[in-house]
This record gives sequence, C-alpha cells and structure tokens, in this order.
Amino acid sequence: MDALAQVRSDVRGMVPASSLTGILGLTDVLGRIGQAGMALTHRIESVTGVRAGELQVLVAVEDGAEHPRAIAALTGQLPEAAEVTVKALVARGLLNRHAHPADTSGEPALVHVTPIGTAALEQAEAVQIRIVDALARTLGVEQTQDLNRTLKVVADVLEHGNAITDFDAVARPTHLRTIEA
Repeated sequence: MDALAQVRSDVRGMVPASSLTGILGLTDVLGRIGQAGMALTHRIESVTGVRAGELQVLVAVEDGAEHPRAIAALTGQLPEAAEVTVKALVARGLLNRHAHPADTSGEPALVHVTPIGTAALEQAEAVQIRIVDALARTLGVEQTQDLNRTLKVVADVLEHGNAITDFDAVARPTHLRTIEA
C-alpha cells in the first residue's frame, strides 16, 4: 500500500461517521469529555468557592472590562445577568466599585478586582495548571498539543453545526505530518 492509500485508510479509520456504531461511539466519547470538563469546573468551583460564571466575570474585569455592559459583551451574558453577578461579587468582596474619573457625580458605576478576587483567580489558574501538567506528563507534550488542537476543532464543528471547509487553516496533528508526501 502506498503512502497516500495508507493516509486515506488511517483517516477513514479515524472518522466514525460511516456507521451508526461509530457515531454512537463518538457520542459516548464526547459525553465522557463533557463530563470530565464538568468535573474540572466543579473542582475549580470547590477550591475557589466561586462559580464558573463568576470566574468569567472576574477574568473579564481583570482583562479591563469595568462596566457591566462591557463585562456582558466579553462573557456572553445578558447585561442584566452581568449586573447581578457583579453585585454578588461586590457583596463577597471579590470586586469593588469605583467612579469613572470623568463622572462628576462620583457614582461608583465601574468595578475592579480586589485582592480577594485576584486570589480566587490565582487558585483557579493553579487548579488548571495542575490538570494540564498531569495531562502533559501522561500524554507527553506533543500529544497534549495535538489533543488541544483536535478538541478545538471538534468544539468549533459542534458549536457552529457545520464541517470545516478550510482544512489548510486547521493545524494538523504532528503525527500526520510525518507521512505526508
């Protein structure tokens, strides 16, 4: 079998869409990945005491969003939901309010992350780093990078409901580069 035929065979073996059993198997694997993601989210929430949506708001504020509308735009929340989350984080001391320097009324309509909020973000990041480190030690750096690229493609395809048409724009797994002619 020549190299091109081998690649085609390998690709067909990786694409389970040709049979119902393969599709159900892929669905099962994706479900397990989703459960693992939920377990990671739960672990981060239990360590930090901050829900995932609240962490998104903290990250948005740390990245420069100071107003609930800007926070909503960055997190994908409705502005009203962002305001509720901001109020809860302010009440818990993770965010604090301040006025815009140009606002003559001095009304504290903007927010910033407090030291307690920064500590929560650092805890969440530490959990994520430990998980990625364990994954990298188990799989190795190259396979971890391949897995990351593959999962991004899968997420994009599932999120957008269509197949990728610009395959050159997608980073190929490194193990396939070695057999390309």
